[in-house]
Amino acid sequence: MKESQPKVFMDLERIKKYIPHRDPLLLIDTINEIPNRDKIISSKTHRITDPVFAGHFPKNPIYPGVYYIEAMAQTGAVLIAYIREEEQLFEVKLGVLATIDEVRFRKPTGPDDTVRYEVTVEKRRGPFIWFKGTAFVQDEIAVEGKFSIALGVLKRN
Repeated sequence: MKESQPKVFMDLERIKKYIPHRDPLLLIDTINEIPNRDKIISSKTHRITDPVFAGHFPKNPIYPGVYYIEAMAQTGAVLIAYIREEEQLFEVKLGVLATIDEVRFRKPTGPDDTVRYEVTVEKRRGPFIWFKGTAFVQDEIAVEGKFSIALGVLKRN
């Protein structure tokens, strides 16, 4: 059973202004709400045409667990970029995953499921931000866990 369409605070094109991710690894469709400086809600509706389902698994499509973690991290990164913009801190900072902890996979999802991600900031220290994230499908927890993002300039040789 499909969920009703979530409300839209930020569409896909606006999300792309805050984070550098692009298809096929931009894993959120919509920012639904930023109720305060420590919480953000996003969502992604899976389609059978999503490239991931061609290989995971063709006869039994299941959304990969690591993609939930990445989607939560992308959601947190949008929140941090949004806050930095509000504070008029326009220096571009790339956020990369630093830690992943206490992750639990509770319910698999697949095509036609809409996943709602709720991500909250737990603490900030220097360039590090710690988050708690939960992925819901029809108000049931699918995945939950904690992670941190390190902000900085990523130099590649």
